[in-house]
Amino acid sequence: MPALIIGRGPRVAGAMLSRVVDAAFRVRAAVDADAKEIGEAHAAAWIAAYDHIFDPDFLRAAAEGRRTGWPHSIHRLLVAPNILLVGEMDGRVVAFAHATPLQGTHTAEVVGFYCHPDAWGTGVASLLMARAQSAVSDDADEVVLWTLRDAHRARRFYEKVGFRATGRRQAAALTDWTGGIAVERPAVEYAAPLRP
Repeated sequence: MPALIIGRGPRVAGAMLSRVVDAAFRVRAAVDADAKEIGEAHAAAWIAAYDHIFDPDFLRAAAEGRRTGWPHSIHRLLVAPNILLVGEMDGRVVAFAHATPLQGTHTAEVVGFYCHPDAWGTGVASLLMARAQSAVSDDADEVVLWTLRDAHRARRFYEKVGFRATGRRQAAALTDWTGGIAVERPAVEYAAPLRP
């Protein structure tokens, strides 16, 4: 899949909300060499987005598991029918989207979608989601995803980019990625049509 150069947009740098700079965005297929930066983005997103959902010890372990686990697991996600895309900002991987078709249906699922907090509000996540939806649209009429019920920021983002809550709920089993701790939290399903 060729890279899609998106252009330039505003970026909030770190915690200094008053300092806005231009950033070049690019969305492309992931490669093995992206594993470390994907892990960094995944871990940072967990820490920032889920601090009100998980116990601090579990959250630290889960973030560290995601940070260090990507180099050992990325190869499984680079094989069809998986689609693994990354969003870059100024040449740095700051977000990823993992999608796959659901067998025997005309539905695809976004299995994982995370953006480093440094890139929140820049537009790179919206562009990445659009590209992920485009990548699965040949074989699917809709795309679904599950997110934690109490992940309010994520839910607002999904609604902003066209997803709607389906009303389906489940208990999501989450692990620290080390084979150690596992916890359950309520999750909700969202769906977006891929065709009018």
